[in-house]
Amino acid sequence: MPPRRDFGIEINANSSRGPNLSSIQRGEIIAKAKAGVSTRELVEEFGRSPNCIRTTIRISRTRATTQEAPRSGRPRILTRHQEKIIFRKVRSKPKIQYKDLAAVAQLVLPDSTLQKKPSTSTLYRSLKRQGLTNYRCKERPKLNRARALARLKFCREYRKFPWSRRPLKFSDECSVQKGAGHAKEWCFRYPSEK
Repeated sequence: MPPRRDFGIEINANSSRGPNLSSIQRGEIIAKAKAGVSTRELVEEFGRSPNCIRTTIRISRTRATTQEAPRSGRPRILTRHQEKIIFRKVRSKPKIQYKDLAAVAQLVLPDSTLQKKPSTSTLYRSLKRQGLTNYRCKERPKLNRARALARLKFCREYRKFPWSRRPLKFSDECSVQKGAGHAKEWCFRYPSEK
């Protein structure tokens, strides 16, 4: 019959890992090991696994400090060169779409094959680090030559009109048809350029 398990104890034997050793604890373990204290005594004193104590002592032979080694982390997906290309393209064509931008960022590898295209979220993060964000373009009615001349004529006629003497009402009865089904335009720019 298997041994009885107390309430609240993990079912499997995979116990969770404890916190890392501090540099002071690491220094104490190394000093006591050099003084001749056994691994079993160090395990009991510090409450760590024998493997932790042995690894600390083994690593201390190659490292000069008791500080933790910096973590390398995941390598960057885009190189600095690719980020520069993306930034220049966005500044030259602010209305470029992400799929076209991904094609620009794709590099040719030494064996003359194309590198995998970066994802939209990778491009977004890269541009966000440089302060650029994709904003909606403002919708403005197009001003053709005839309307521009009519506005200029109105301005010239009423330039010296005494506006303060008469109460006037302007009614804006203009409606602009935006066109159904057209995709909204987006534009890359800094928040101050909105």
